[in-house]
Amino acid sequence: MSAATNIGEAMDKFRLASRELFNHYFRVSPPPNNDGWAAEERFARVECVLFEELVTAPGGLSPIEYGLVNVEIQAVLSGSDFAPMMLNRDIDSGYWDYPIREVTKEATLLFVRYFDWDQLGWRDNRYVRVQVAAWPAYPETVGKHALVESQHVCFMEAKHIRDSIIT
Repeated sequence: MSAATNIGEAMDKFRLASRELFNHYFRVSPPPNNDGWAAEERFARVECVLFEELVTAPGGLSPIEYGLVNVEIQAVLSGSDFAPMMLNRDIDSGYWDYPIREVTKEATLLFVRYFDWDQLGWRDNRYVRVQVAAWPAYPETVGKHALVESQHVCFMEAKHIRDSIIT
């Protein structure tokens, strides 16, 4: 079975494993009083290894570090031609208020990481953080990061995108 066939299943397993590991073994309560940021930093190291062992290595993908733009994993809208999104004001800042509020299937979205607003609280990996690699209707958005709810995307191998960026 090819990596393209397995990437969606691998990403689902990683999403669940990541949130369960954090919630049950790394999350501290209450986080501000119990060195929650140190626990989050330890978890971030584990999460990188987990991503490599559950997604990139079994899928034959390049070992791109979790949290960096992964040019080999494309997030594709599932079940609809559009979905709500929060688009970064700049290329990669903490402001998610760019005026475009929906993403369409014509946009090419590259996986970055899963995202929850509260980094120290209970995690669900509710959002997928992506980078807009192409969007013919909105070329000014290329390079910006966006948040799309996990329920609205599936994943596929994006080898053709990687090859066009490398060459």
